[in-house]
Amino acid sequence: MRKLLFFFLLPFAGFAQKNIFLNIAPVFNDQAFIPQVVYMSNNGQNVALDYLKYYLADISITHDGGQVLDLSQTVYLMDDANHSIYLGAHDVTNIEQIYFLVGVPSRFNTQAGALAQDISSYDASNALSFQSPSMYWGWAAGYMHMIVGGKADGNNDQIPEAYFELHNLGDHNQRSVSFASVLQTNTNATQIDLNFNCHVDHWLNGINLATVGIAHDETGVNVQVMQNVLSKAVFSQGADASVSNLEKETIQFASQQGAIQCAWTSLEKHVTLELIDQSGKIVRKQQLTNEQGQFTWIGLNPGMYFIQYAHPSGTEKSQQVVVF
Repeated sequence: MRKLLFFFLLPFAGFAQKNIFLNIAPVFNDQAFIPQVVYMSNNGQNVALDYLKYYLADISITHDGGQVLDLSQTVYLMDDANHSIYLGAHDVTNIEQIYFLVGVPSRFNTQAGALAQDISSYDASNALSFQSPSMYWGWAAGYMHMIVGGKADGNNDQIPEAYFELHNLGDHNQRSVSFASVLQTNTNATQIDLNFNCHVDHWLNGINLATVGIAHDETGVNVQVMQNVLSKAVFSQGADASVSNLEKETIQFASQQGAIQCAWTSLEKHVTLELIDQSGKIVRKQQLTNEQGQFTWIGLNPGMYFIQYAHPSGTEKSQQVVVF
């Protein structure tokens, strides 16, 4: 999966606050994780996963000399295709620490939770609404903190054939993750990216997936898989997590109310931009033919968009912009 690079800076874009993104890219054996691709697990067993989904919540960021940005009001659903979270625009310059919870917090989880509500009352866009595969086991048992399914090689022929599912329940199986120091990417004057990895192979470490079968519970291997979050360093930051490509870019974008503005300079060949909404639909297309210039896409609904194009350097780009 391509790594997304995010850009907002333009000479005409003036924001006092920073747009903050948390990006947690799934990897397997330090390579980009792709569903249904065969990987060798840490147990020496070939596996192919159909899906991996998990909840993330109670995000807290310490910044600028110990100030705390509390973002615990939102629960997020992460998977192989959707692993970038927009945390909003905040008065933040230097991020020092980050904390988050893997799983659904107790206050939302079961009928005993102080903020729990029937799943059917959530809007379809809410992470706590109905999902496919299901992430909910009922009013009493609550949500599944993490689910994974696929096939594993059970007969040593190197071909994954034994189907398995791990669906982790239990109001005691959430796990807290914290980083006492954080590398941030100052993508531009108005955007900070926090780039992490989720090591899927570490998460499944020590589990013979060929013998698991279908495990929808809160004990046994489902305890082990969540304990791996802490003991196997499932989440990490690489040494290149703070690398910014801002000064190399010839094409830059700025978000405006209901619009996205684009400016470019020193363009050596034609470039076609495609604006794609969260459903994957191409909503705008623009070809850049001059060496420099600017234009604005107007009449856009609020939300997150992706801009895809072949960069003049020859590499493909996918940049993310939030329209307010």
